[in-house]
Amino acid sequence: MVFRVDMITLMFGLKRYHRLLILLGLIIATVMATEAMIIAAFPGIEDEFGVSSVIIAWILPAVMLVGAVLLLAIGSLGDILGKRRIVLACLIVYGAGIALAGYAPDMPTLLFSRMLQGLGLAVAPLAYALVAEETPVEWVATAIGVLAATYGAGSFVGIMSGAFIIEHIGWRACFLVMMPIVLLLIISAWFIIPDHGERKKAAIDLIGMVLFALSILSGMLAITWLGLDGITSLPVWITTLISLTCLSLFLRHERKTLSPLLDLGMIREAPFPAITINAFLVVFSFFILLQVMPYLISSPAGLALSAIYVGILLMPGSLTDMISGPLAGYIVAKKGVVIPFILGSVFLLIGCGIFFLFPKTPLLIACIWMIFSAGMSILLTIDNMIAVASAPPGNTATASAFLHTVQSIAGAVGPIVAGAALTIYAPEEAFTVIFLVVLGVSAVILFQSAGIRRYLP
Repeated sequence: MVFRVDMITLMFGLKRYHRLLILLGLIIATVMATEAMIIAAFPGIEDEFGVSSVIIAWILPAVMLVGAVLLLAIGSLGDILGKRRIVLACLIVYGAGIALAGYAPDMPTLLFSRMLQGLGLAVAPLAYALVAEETPVEWVATAIGVLAATYGAGSFVGIMSGAFIIEHIGWRACFLVMMPIVLLLIISAWFIIPDHGERKKAAIDLIGMVLFALSILSGMLAITWLGLDGITSLPVWITTLISLTCLSLFLRHERKTLSPLLDLGMIREAPFPAITINAFLVVFSFFILLQVMPYLISSPAGLALSAIYVGILLMPGSLTDMISGPLAGYIVAKKGVVIPFILGSVFLLIGCGIFFLFPKTPLLIACIWMIFSAGMSILLTIDNMIAVASAPPGNTATASAFLHTVQSIAGAVGPIVAGAALTIYAPEEAFTVIFLVVLGVSAVILFQSAGIRRYLP
């Protein structure tokens, strides 16, 4: 009884921005836990529904695709209508997607449910914007670092619990156990998230939203057909042409409309171009490896271990992810962003490079994921800090949404590229090709990080 009273006193003793940070962190952690849970199920879902690896590769991008398409609109809506009501709407749709996934009878239904879950990702830029607006200035860097840590915390819980659930119950239970948690988050958000802050007067750019969606979707379809039929396939060239045409029309429309979905003037100003490229490359690399890890661990061409070992071997990486975000925020507050920015880039290169230096063992896979996750967490934490700090007043959610849109596009393309490689090549060759690609991208990230530090505070 005394313990209960002390806990209640502690909760009421927390400042308003502390409670907000805890809630937003729990929301992000829940979304990431659900994503991490299902990773170990990829080979099992492939067998149950009888589809190829390049189709299974859409399980992650289905969420990212909706995030990429809607994040800019969600960010704008948050700045126009208020972030509280938009967060609530996203959580409700996300909960519906979770429920549907648990009972999906076939692959199309599962992919549709995953698209609904994409609204969960849309909460992230609103969360960063809320933290930037509601937290005292001297604590913003640390608070954003803590928020970044919840990605790793959610992944840590999801990987371990998901591997256990899949091994002993089945992959559908991964979604069903999250339903009551999402309901509690919706109720908590209603009471905790403030309904104020700077708002701008504008309309939603529906034309821009449609053009942007068509560009992203057709581009992903082009990569999928490339994996299924090869580069000479007519659908590959048609979808590529549609993607480039829609992107060109989108940029032209955004320059002329009075209420653009994307403020091209804002993102042209330094340091937005630099952190945009950095965030895209980092997330692209991370999601390529995230897609291939279950196959590397469980397939006969890899380590040939059971599904539960996917969780065991990826768990240390989630821990380093969870630690590296707040650590990056602390270092930035004390020393600035240049040192951790370069350090994170070096981690990516080392984490991927050691794959080629040692024989494949469980310890090696765990080390790769730990080092790579640490670098990813450091770089993305700093990118998000710079985005919200550089945004004009009233545009924090839009700026954060833009960066998260770029990350979602990268997160959607990465698994498709990995799935295409797993389909085109024999498993052993596919692993080598995928790690060579990520090694090359990591080298570009390091080169780019060294080149853009002049833009960083």
